[in-house]
Amino acid sequence: MKKILFLFFLFAFFFSLRAGVYAETPFVLDRVIAVVNNEVITWSELYQSMEFDFSKQTSSLSAEDKRKFLKSHEAGYLDKMIDMTLQMQEAKRLKMSVGSKEVDDAIGSIKKKYSMDDSSFSEALKSEGLTLEEYKKRLSDQILVSEVVNREVREKVDVSGNQVANDMKTKGLKADDEDSYHLAQIFFRTPQDPGQKAVIEKKAGEALKKVRAGGDFMKVAGAYSEADPDIGTVKKEMLSSEMLTVLSRMKPGDVSEPFWTENGLYIIKLVDESHSGHTEDLASGAKKELVEARFEKDYQAWLKGLRERSYVDIRLQE
Repeated sequence: MKKILFLFFLFAFFFSLRAGVYAETPFVLDRVIAVVNNEVITWSELYQSMEFDFSKQTSSLSAEDKRKFLKSHEAGYLDKMIDMTLQMQEAKRLKMSVGSKEVDDAIGSIKKKYSMDDSSFSEALKSEGLTLEEYKKRLSDQILVSEVVNREVREKVDVSGNQVANDMKTKGLKADDEDSYHLAQIFFRTPQDPGQKAVIEKKAGEALKKVRAGGDFMKVAGAYSEADPDIGTVKKEMLSSEMLTVLSRMKPGDVSEPFWTENGLYIIKLVDESHSGHTEDLASGAKKELVEARFEKDYQAWLKGLRERSYVDIRLQE
């Protein structure tokens, strides 16, 4: 889709370019460099468009380097201009058109997106050397090409459920039953004598201090913990509410403060975590990727078909 958007912008530059944009390029004599059915593309149109589109890349170049840069892009850029001309011609052949309301709505959306009022919008057009009517013509052409591509290509793209399932299987996309956490611990059992809690909390504080000072968590845990330091990977549903509350404030690599549960006093390290997407979310994402890949393939095939059915004569080297 990014490629389509690029072509739309290219198209806008091609058909209605601001005045004086190619003044630095010396023209000896304009000439036709391509014939596309009953329309022509001239050398000056090609260079106008390239000057505009490559302005950022060429602004700091010397005149000679700029000439070489544009020369190296002639063939590829002309090819894109031919594609845009063919798409416009196809839209006209199908008797497709764009109404003034569509254009006005599009302008309204642009103003809203960039927080522009009528005055700032007019200033923006003026800075580009465009009148409102010229801009509307550009926008109308862009919308028309978008609509013909949607009608002839995108709306015909079909991806079945089996194709999505096979793609997910190939990529190893599978939703887990639940979120999970890989944990390590320093654990002290709840004492029989409540008066011993303070003693345990002191030990936990000593252990945490060593970890905070840069000590290896597993080594410190080996010296203090009353249970295996490596808890391993645990499903969310198996954890206590106290544990989940602490984990909600942690990221992988973090070590918690000591906290009590009904089982005892814990200091935990979140080694890693896995948050599974719902199966439908994974399938939706996989389908979107397949649709875009199929669209790009079909779009290129459609463009190729337009060329094969058309008269295209490229005279760039003459």
